Amino acid sequence: MPSVTFLGTGPGNVAAGRFQSSIFVELGGKRVLLDAGEPCSSQLLDLGLALPDLDAVWITHAHADHIGGLPLLIQASWLHGRKTSLPLGVPRHLCAPLRAWLDSLFLSSSVIRFPVDIFSWQAETTLAFDGITVKPYLTTHLEGFRKMTGQLDIESFLFEIVAEGTRFVYSGDLGSPKDLHEILQSPVDCFVCELAHFSPEELISSLRGASIGTLCLTHISTDLEEKRGDIQMLFERELSGIDTVYLPDDGERIDL
Repeated sequence: MPSVTFLGTGPGNVAAGRFQSSIFVELGGKRVLLDAGEPCSSQLLDLGLALPDLDAVWITHAHADHIGGLPLLIQASWLHGRKTSLPLGVPRHLCAPLRAWLDSLFLSSSVIRFPVDIFSWQAETTLAFDGITVKPYLTTHLEGFRKMTGQLDIESFLFEIVAEGTRFVYSGDLGSPKDLHEILQSPVDCFVCELAHFSPEELISSLRGASIGTLCLTHISTDLEEKRGDIQMLFERELSGIDTVYLPDDGERIDL
């Protein structure tokens, strides 16, 4: 059965008792990791997954709370006996630095004996992956860094993943809920959305009229952590088009 397991749901400023952003998705018979916040490797092992059985890793953007666990995941996969290539999708500005980083950590393909196939996302270009399709959409989350550094190739994405008749959307990090406008024009079976960079009221305004089966609110900012129950009731009251509102904890799984 298709499922989503929340390995890490904490905010980027780090909160006690919360791991960093990472979601394990089982769709179309494939096992995909969406973002690799630490400690995703041990979390996957806790699920009973053999690390060599992971089919792909897809990264939304280059912030450390979304990618900090990646080198250890690759090292652990090697030490747990992986032999096959690991497809690794990342924003294009990250490809060369990531390859250099892995090499400097003694995780080059010549050492670990399996290829890490790094590829870059192209906005709104659908990729087929053995029965799963993934379509990345640009978000404005890193606009400030683009302006500050002058690096116009810096990108951040949200993902639309479709398999077995299920449409799943993962927001990554957003600059604004307005980033969701295009992706919500069609019904979504399960939508995992961050709630760290804007208020609940701003997100509710953008979700009005959307058809969503299950809305999972994650990456919740520390100032909202103690209001989780109130937030759930607020979304349930204000958004009649959503069947279920869920605020998952680390390690929790939902079936799609």
